[in-house]
Amino acid sequence: MKRAFVIFALFLGACVGQPALSRGQTISPVGTWQVDILDSEKGILMMTFSNNFTVSGYGITRKQFGFVTLAGNWSFDSQGDVVAGYVQTINGVGTAYSLAARMLSASRFRGKATGTSGGYRCKGEQPESFPDLSGSWNAAVKRSGKTLNESFIAIASSNYPTVFDVTGQGLSDTASYTLSGTIIVSAENKVNASLDRTFGTVTQHSSLSGLFKPTGSKLLLDGSDDTGAHLSETAVQ
Repeated sequence: MKRAFVIFALFLGACVGQPALSRGQTISPVGTWQVDILDSEKGILMMTFSNNFTVSGYGITRKQFGFVTLAGNWSFDSQGDVVAGYVQTINGVGTAYSLAARMLSASRFRGKATGTSGGYRCKGEQPESFPDLSGSWNAAVKRSGKTLNESFIAIASSNYPTVFDVTGQGLSDTASYTLSGTIIVSAENKVNASLDRTFGTVTQHSSLSGLFKPTGSKLLLDGSDDTGAHLSETAVQ
């Protein structure tokens, strides 16, 4: 945690306050962006760039178990591109990232984030609307050759737009369990989910990605849990 903030501080010292000497007119990133994480990370972040040069956000990524929040600062580099330094926090553990983003227009950017434990390519856009996943769902989950049957309710988060809080229960071939977590959906119907299954005193954390199919109100998800087991889930309303 301390190392993350040291790197974060060094990055800010290098970039914040630099003049915006662009190739043409500098395009401001101020606003809220849907940021799609590309490659194997397959995540969705919502990032807000503010007029006071702070950046904040939240989301879910495929390779991390838990809900992500982020906070930091942004600026322009000498070429007029956007640079940001922020800390992504999951379950109380922070990781420092630096982002370099090329503004393609007032509503699109392409970027690359580099962190202390890896990085990812991403693209940002400012969509106008998102799917509504709220309601009751029934799911069949394939795990290690066995089927888990689940029912859950998704409720729109009051704190995080495009995020839905999940509560429910499930039944395996040996025991019942409780289900909790979060789902985030993009304007293009892409979905990431962070779900916990608690068997008595033991909790399995899982991370999945996939699609929402509006026709038939269906979720098709694929991922793994923290035991290394592969998960494949189909949920319908």
